[in-house]
Amino acid sequence: MLEALIRLAGHTDADGQFSFLGYALEPYVLPLEKLRAPVQEYLDLEEWSTVIYDEMLGWTYRPHALRQDGDFTINGAGIRARREFSQLPPPDHLRIALFGDSFTAGDDVGDDDVWGARLELLLRDAGIRAEVLNFGVGAYGMDQAFLRWQHEGKAYAPDIVIFGLQPDNLKRNLNVFRQLMNINGPPFSKPRFTLAESELVLLNSPAMPPDQLTTAFENFAAQPLAVYEHYYGSRYAASNLWSASRLASLLYETLKQEETSTSQFGFESEGGQLGQAIVDAFAADVRETGAAFVVLHLPLQAHLVWRLNGIEAPFQFLLDHCSEVYNYIPFEGHLQPAHANDEYWSATKHYGPELHALVAETVAQEIRSCLQNESCALSRFDDQAAFKIESVLVVD
Repeated sequence: MLEALIRLAGHTDADGQFSFLGYALEPYVLPLEKLRAPVQEYLDLEEWSTVIYDEMLGWTYRPHALRQDGDFTINGAGIRARREFSQLPPPDHLRIALFGDSFTAGDDVGDDDVWGARLELLLRDAGIRAEVLNFGVGAYGMDQAFLRWQHEGKAYAPDIVIFGLQPDNLKRNLNVFRQLMNINGPPFSKPRFTLAESELVLLNSPAMPPDQLTTAFENFAAQPLAVYEHYYGSRYAASNLWSASRLASLLYETLKQEETSTSQFGFESEGGQLGQAIVDAFAADVRETGAAFVVLHLPLQAHLVWRLNGIEAPFQFLLDHCSEVYNYIPFEGHLQPAHANDEYWSATKHYGPELHALVAETVAQEIRSCLQNESCALSRFDDQAAFKIESVLVVD
């Protein structure tokens, strides 16, 4: 009787997906209508979009654009900044480049509050001539952050490179078509690495352009990239044996937990192995230029709650690896239990201004320490006095 009730009261949409009481039930169907609309909207409004297609990175910020009602400024090089930077760094300035996702780019806070801008001011207040270039881009995976360094950041010859590691992005290592991971995500594809005999191999480069996405979705199973898209294989390509029963499918949907297990984040997982390989390749490439490489762990609110409750994160192996091998800044170690409260986080669960200020203070202190103990090797300077601000005594 319950099986019959669910079948009679449920709804099948235009794509053939059956739902009941708001739950989409197995077998899942690729939501073509929901996928097409954002792609077409981007194509129709491309010249006004602040996030644009990039063949090497998947997407990036439009040069000279404004976001967040004008409080998120993008300069001519696609860097979040109110000013332009020369590619060659000033001879008397320490140049620091930041790479990562929205937690590095600074979604939901203004230009003056983002931690990269605050870091620059704090270093100058400490007597260090510094400029901070923020290459962070919202929704980036670890792979895209690394590729942005290779294709854009390296040309600016920074002295210190800081990788904002947000471990939830380990799952982005397994994603090619952003909308399949998050239906509301940017309507783009992205490059994706795979491992072949422990070596990184880059796929979907150049990235499939937006005007080809709809056709790709319509016959997705035949796409060569389909086998590398975790969120197709795990959701649409296979169903549980009992999915023919609507009742069993409903029970599964109501009882299942969000996928945050070691299958995506653990050391033995593909996402975890790719994450470590990307960090190692990123560090090696930075060090070849003579720059110092720093990993900054930027936890989510949920990860902070785990830590406060004594729950070991499935990605702890990656944090341990970074701590053992690289200059590593564990931001969570500078947070108090109160910082897990919603008041410190934006509506989209990004850091609020207070947490950005604390990140900047934490990183500034670590940079001063690594300069003092020379753990940050600076090949461009023979003497740190070159970027130190001389104090001036003013006599009335």
